[in-house]
Amino acid sequence: MSERTACSGCGSTLLTERYWVPRQPVVLNYRFGSLDASRTVHRRDLELRQCSHCGLVFNAIFDPTVIPYDENYENRQCYSAAFGEHLRTLAADLTADNHLAGQNLLEVGCGKGDFLRLLCRTASAVGDGFDTSYEPGSEPEPPSVRFHRCYVQASDIQKPYQAVICRHVIEHVAEIGLFLREIHAIAVAAGDPVVVLETPRFEWIVEQASFWDIFYEHCNYFPEATLAYLCRAVGFDVVRHRRVFGDQYQLLELRPNRDRARGTAPGIEGRASLAKFAHLASEKLRVYSETIAALASGGTWGIWGAGAKGVALVNQLPGDLPFVVIDSNPAKQGGVISGTSVPIVGPGDHRVAKLKLVVIANPNYAVEIGSVLQQIGFQGTTINL
Repeated sequence: MSERTACSGCGSTLLTERYWVPRQPVVLNYRFGSLDASRTVHRRDLELRQCSHCGLVFNAIFDPTVIPYDENYENRQCYSAAFGEHLRTLAADLTADNHLAGQNLLEVGCGKGDFLRLLCRTASAVGDGFDTSYEPGSEPEPPSVRFHRCYVQASDIQKPYQAVICRHVIEHVAEIGLFLREIHAIAVAAGDPVVVLETPRFEWIVEQASFWDIFYEHCNYFPEATLAYLCRAVGFDVVRHRRVFGDQYQLLELRPNRDRARGTAPGIEGRASLAKFAHLASEKLRVYSETIAALASGGTWGIWGAGAKGVALVNQLPGDLPFVVIDSNPAKQGGVISGTSVPIVGPGDHRVAKLKLVVIANPNYAVEIGSVLQQIGFQGTTINL
């Protein structure tokens, strides 16, 4: 893959120095049919650059063709009580604030469809969801939702929608400037909908020095001011911009207009600097590696969370691999961590209670996980990353 020399958001060629992460699996949230398949997953380097003009952080050597977004792509978090509460709150807020009751809703990149079902149920609405990773469940879909196993473009819009939802998609899209323009075109074709974007905050990643939040599937990392600027640049008005899910995510509510008003590019803000992250992350990787080695000495250890954070931890921490990775999603249990032979087990697996150490990959789940560990008689130590 040739190196990108211009920002994928604004086109500027004023880029910072590189932050390099070697040989990471290209897909993390994936169900592998065998250990051999998991071990032979493609690996690629990450070369993060930051645009000095708009502040976007992106992988300059990203190759989207190596990531399989098919029915085996599995990134659902709704089996966690904490994340389920986030989704229910989000659905209720969007319904009330934007008068979505009884309306037509569209979700771009709906995954397996969990949030669209929830939102349509909350709003008594009708929804269309588009995603190549969608797969039908064992039960028929409710009549209020329809799913399409494909991508959607503005030319596909044949009726008005009152909301266009795009959650945790834009961090995966290489040509993000072009994609945001397409989202704007979809919104214009849909009438005058509210457009909802949810994506991680790069500020939180820097504040936490969370090196495990950097992985191949995410080719973009958005400081708050950067994302607002890029949305305005393609013709959106930013109606509301707030932090959600313990400040890890940012949520934007947008309205399409017919003009592109760039405003002032934010540049690189100190608290959202790739250089600052690189310094902090290097030190945190060293400290946590030593801490885990000391606490797990003479015993077995595990990571709670087989989502992207947990899989990235397994593949970035040096030293001995964890004995197991624990996850509450039944679709992941019985599988293996991408690029390794580490098994994914459920909380009730007999091996979990005997672990000497459990590393919690996401602090938002710490209370929930602690309660489960207590119920199963876990006597070891936990680390909250």
